Amino acid sequence: MKSASCVIFTAGDWCNLDMIRPHLEHQPAVLACDGALATCLENGIVPDAVVGDMDSVDASVVKRFVDLGGRVHRREEQESHDLSKALVLAEELGHRSCLVVGATGGDREHEWANLLTCAASTIDIECPGNLHTHRFFSHDKSHSIEIEEGERFSLFGLPVAEGITLSGAKYTLEKATLNMGSKGLHNVAVASALNITYTGGRLMLLKHHPSVKAEERS
Repeated sequence: MKSASCVIFTAGDWCNLDMIRPHLEHQPAVLACDGALATCLENGIVPDAVVGDMDSVDASVVKRFVDLGGRVHRREEQESHDLSKALVLAEELGHRSCLVVGATGGDREHEWANLLTCAASTIDIECPGNLHTHRFFSHDKSHSIEIEEGERFSLFGLPVAEGITLSGAKYTLEKATLNMGSKGLHNVAVASALNITYTGGRLMLLKHHPSVKAEERS
């Protein structure tokens, strides 16, 4: 796995795969949580590795995967769930950015668990969904986020993000601090890209897809 980025498939509700295929065309490393392995293979996706305690996948599916050249990372600790194990593995393999498929949508409790797990990581993570995308930024580089003019977005400190500089938005920021709360809600893009840097903590961006109607967002 030589790519600096990876895609992690979880057992949650996946977004439309048409949103994911452009990422796969760049040949990133692909990891699957054990509960997502069968769905990956059914969709013609052969991950580089599967991770978990292997209690959510049939042995026959694992055998088929291994026969295809896949690697199994069995991690049986019960204090963390499979996405947490996959993100730890991604960091161990040197990946600095990650697309997580299936983190949102469906069961609300699992969605919260997944988002909090992403917030606790240190790498750059994007969680695409059919209605919106969550993006968790690392603070070791500048970020340029493609967006349509007039599109709304929100920024959150988890639990705090410091030294935030933001341009391309109606409400710009200059070395600002965001704590958990409503201070970063409902900003509006005024350019085709948001430019973001920050110096410490964890920062999350939530943006709705331009095609999503207001009633669907609620």
